[in-house]
Amino acid sequence: MLLLIIFAAMVAVLTAVLWIASVILQGYLYNDLAPKLPLRALAGGAVIALFLTAWCAVYRADPGRFDTLTNFKTEALDGVYDEFQSVRKVGTEERPPVRFVRRGDSNDFESVETRKLWSRSDADGMVVALLIKERGKEQPTRFDANLQPDGRFRPRDQNRYEADGGRRYMDEVALGKVYRVRSWVYAGNFFANFLHLALWVVVLWFGMRFALGHAVGIGLAVWALTMLAVQPALFGLVTK
Repeated sequence: MLLLIIFAAMVAVLTAVLWIASVILQGYLYNDLAPKLPLRALAGGAVIALFLTAWCAVYRADPGRFDTLTNFKTEALDGVYDEFQSVRKVGTEERPPVRFVRRGDSNDFESVETRKLWSRSDADGMVVALLIKERGKEQPTRFDANLQPDGRFRPRDQNRYEADGGRRYMDEVALGKVYRVRSWVYAGNFFANFLHLALWVVVLWFGMRFALGHAVGIGLAVWALTMLAVQPALFGLVTK
C-alpha cells in the first residue's frame, strides 16, 4: 500500500513539474511548445515514478544494496551472533577453543567458564581465530585474524577476523556481527544510477520534445536533485 501511495504521489508531482517546466523552458528556448504537453508530462511522470517506486521496493527488501551514488554501501550485515569460540595460539600451537557469550546488550563477551572478558591477547596467548556456529550450518565457520606479515595484530580499529577469503568478516570492535562484502556492488550501483539519468534524458528528449543537448543538460540537473534530495527521503520512508 505504501509503495502504491508513493507511486501515485510521484506521478502527480512529476506530471506537474514536467508540464510547468516544459511550458516555461520551451517558451524561452523555442518558438513553439511541443504538442499535447499535458499528456506527454503524464506519460513521462508515470515512467519515472514507476522506476523510482520499483527502486524503493528493491531498497526496502535489501537496504543499501542499490542506493544513490553518494550513499551506497559495499558491505551488508550477514548475521548477529551472541556467542563464539575463541582459538588462542601459544607459540606455534593452537589451544582448544574457549566459549564466550555476549554480556547483556553490550559488545563485550565473557568466558562461560571463568567469566573473564574476551581479549585478543594476554598471558595465555593471542587469539588467531574465532569459530561461529552459523544458522543452517552443521560445522562452525572459522574466522581468522588478519594479522600483519610479521605475525602481529593490526591496530584495534583495523583488526578483523575473516572467512571465505575476506569476503565475510567481523571487526574486533563489533564482535558477533558478521558482514559480507557485496559482489559487483560498484557495477550494480553505477548501472542503476546512470539508468536513472538516462531515463530522465529520454523522457525530456523523446517525451517532452526538448532538443537532445537541452535534454541532457536539464536531465543532469533534475537527476542530481532527485539523487541528493528526493531518493534519500523516499528510502527513509520505506524503511521506517
